[in-house]
Amino acid sequence: MYRNLPNQSKHFFSVRKTSYKEFLPRFFSLIFLINYLGYGRISAQSLICNKESKITDYVNKAVDLNQNGKLFEARKILEETIHFAKSENCKKGELLATKNLMLLYSKIGDYKKAFKISDKVRDLAASQKDYTTLSILYDTRATLCDNLGMYDESLNQYKSAIKASMLIEDADERYFYTSFIYYNLAPYYHGKSDDKVLYYLKKCREEVLKVDDMSLTVLNEKKNDLLISVNMNLGIYYKDSKNMNKDIVLSEKYFLEALKMVNQSTSNYNSDTRMDLYQALQEFYHLKKDYTKAIDYGEYMLTIEKSCNRPYSRRLAYMVLAKSYLSLGDNEKSKRYLDLYSKLNDSIVSIEKEAVEIPMRQVIAETSENSQDTLIKGVLFGLLAFIITFAGFIVYRNKKNFFLIKKIHTSNTTALENENVALVPDNEQKNECLNSNISKQAIGISEEMISFILKKLAKFEDSGKFLRKDINLTWLSKHLNTNTKYISEVIKIHRNKNFNSYINGLRIQYITNKLISDPVYREYKISYLSEECGYASTQVFVIAFKKETGVTPSHFIDKLKNQD
Repeated sequence: MYRNLPNQSKHFFSVRKTSYKEFLPRFFSLIFLINYLGYGRISAQSLICNKESKITDYVNKAVDLNQNGKLFEARKILEETIHFAKSENCKKGELLATKNLMLLYSKIGDYKKAFKISDKVRDLAASQKDYTTLSILYDTRATLCDNLGMYDESLNQYKSAIKASMLIEDADERYFYTSFIYYNLAPYYHGKSDDKVLYYLKKCREEVLKVDDMSLTVLNEKKNDLLISVNMNLGIYYKDSKNMNKDIVLSEKYFLEALKMVNQSTSNYNSDTRMDLYQALQEFYHLKKDYTKAIDYGEYMLTIEKSCNRPYSRRLAYMVLAKSYLSLGDNEKSKRYLDLYSKLNDSIVSIEKEAVEIPMRQVIAETSENSQDTLIKGVLFGLLAFIITFAGFIVYRNKKNFFLIKKIHTSNTTALENENVALVPDNEQKNECLNSNISKQAIGISEEMISFILKKLAKFEDSGKFLRKDINLTWLSKHLNTNTKYISEVIKIHRNKNFNSYINGLRIQYITNKLISDPVYREYKISYLSEECGYASTQVFVIAFKKETGVTPSHFIDKLKNQD
């Protein structure tokens, strides 16, 4: 994903959520910013009504709560502020509070609610001829549509954003907000067209360079941060191993240009910018096998992170540092960072698990008194399903034991070139192709819907989101904007698997490809490998691995080492 501006603005923003498993390649993202994307608190002078000071105080209080993670308290204050602004007929105040509420819903992932509120923001901004807000609004709606899987509509919203930005009277503002929209168009095309990603990154850079350094309407910090971001992302673009335009020399050039700007800055706003850049440089130099520089930038980043408290970034830095030290033969430091990674990862997983389990426990407690019979039936049904599944597993395992040796011998040519090679027997691949030709009418879903789901599934498989520890059928159906029945049937017919087998297959394919293509992974503990590919339990990982490959992870690794 693409990098977001540092959180110094007293306005809400939201970024697309991404797994840090996707760190090679990873793009950072500028997504939702509010008002003028300015740095500092909201000015009462921008609100023209008798109660502007009170509205300013309310909105600033909500912003402070948001930045401290108290999203629901912030939402309540914003809703009250909107009501107050309406009662005072303060249109600018109503617009300001409504925009912030829209972006708050975006931040908590309620995209449908955010989109609904955006209609009101649009009407208010249009009535006030606030083209700056309109350009940000349409840009925000474009990202909301993208998150909801409405890709054609997302592109239409981006086009509307550009039209609105062209109507901004001040030249510097016009250049800045147009460049901002171009920047967000780059991740829209990520995975669709490498050429268009590059085109819009370059267009962004071209437009933002037009902003006068002495501009009175666009702060120089804003210009520089966007310029640093686009240079950073150009660096990431050119280092992407899957990119036909890969160019390590150009990648390093853009990274160093961004680094030069950060180092020359006298502003105190860019600690997050430094962190993101150092982390990108850490990954770049690890990829380039300049492990000393990778270590330097990783440790620089950790020094800054102490004051920012970004555990996901810290976890990623630990992982790359462990791999870099191992590549240099410093096993002691590698083990130290690997231990730090494991402890932090356990803590993160525990917190995420608790966040999922608390509402589940509440639901169970609320329904337990009226569902004893249902529970007993569910347990009996689950036991029967387990027996059938286990018996099927024994038969399946016996048929697959012959396969692994053949796969390892062919891995040097195919698996290293294509990380999407599936570790399944040839006869199973043929069966899957046959099954995919089964009449689509047999599952009662229209051909258009099946095509839509298959496209979303392909994007999901490329995204690496199957590595999430909390993934389940309900989550995937919501993520793909469909229902559980449809997604289950499409996976069954077109992937020839049930949901659990499908996710396990993707995860084990991911980790086996890592083991084949990157010898460093063969030195890690099994517990680390299980966490890497999304399993909370090492035992479950080992069972899934053996089911997919016919052997245990240890045996698989030994075979690879013996082959070298």
